[in-house]
Amino acid sequence: MPKSFSTNRTRLLLWLPFAYAFTSRYHWPRDFVVNALTAWVPGVFLTSLLGGLGAAQALGAYALGYLVFISIYELGYLANDSYGLRHDPTPRQRVDLTLRPMFLVGFVGVRLATIGVAASLLGVVGSALFWAALGTLVVTLVAHNTLRSIELKFYSFLQLSLLRFSLPVFPALVVEGRQAAVLLVLCTGLMLFSLPRFLTYLDAKGRLNLPERKALQYHLKAHLTVAPMVFLLAFISAEPAPLWCLGWLVFVQLGYLSFSKAAIWQAGGEAAS
Repeated sequence: MPKSFSTNRTRLLLWLPFAYAFTSRYHWPRDFVVNALTAWVPGVFLTSLLGGLGAAQALGAYALGYLVFISIYELGYLANDSYGLRHDPTPRQRVDLTLRPMFLVGFVGVRLATIGVAASLLGVVGSALFWAALGTLVVTLVAHNTLRSIELKFYSFLQLSLLRFSLPVFPALVVEGRQAAVLLVLCTGLMLFSLPRFLTYLDAKGRLNLPERKALQYHLKAHLTVAPMVFLLAFISAEPAPLWCLGWLVFVQLGYLSFSKAAIWQAGGEAAS
């Protein structure tokens, strides 16, 4: 059921970057934790290893980069949850929110200010690559929310997924003069993050029948299946960062598998008693 935002206080809270995403997409705890483990932790790995930063510096740089990304992406979320539903063959109302002019002015204004401050702190205000990446995100969001053909939305979704994984890492690479490493981040994101989500999106839109995707071992097997390409990326680039991401995600899936089987075993034991 969509949540109601009837109070002025809650509306003001939604002005804060990430508040709208958390309320409408990153539900606590499952969605938030899954996103943290599968996107944010690998992103910090890439920021640290490719940007030559210590753990604390990488975490700070990634957090600021993510603030820039989510400030733009939430505008796309808001558009998707309002205008975008008109042309969606499988509409899903995530929030119950009346878009009043004052709310929109504050929502957009706070996010534009956040982008400016974060970009200044990151030292990328003068970077053409940084602004080109943001421009790509904006154009793709507009396309995704205005395209009426679902078969074309698949292409915009894949690009959005890649930017969602990669864009928070870009500023650290730009500052360190490692623009070429951006391609490595994109390729790593495609293999380990975007491809599984693309299949999920196809399934959600009724264009793919893949019941095996719901199996506990599915994502573990998927990561192991793309491992050869990840090893090739690491070999070509002479960078261990893709292997760190692969190893982490395999570790996460092994933990999930162990936890799920233990829960099933415990539930079976309680049912038998």
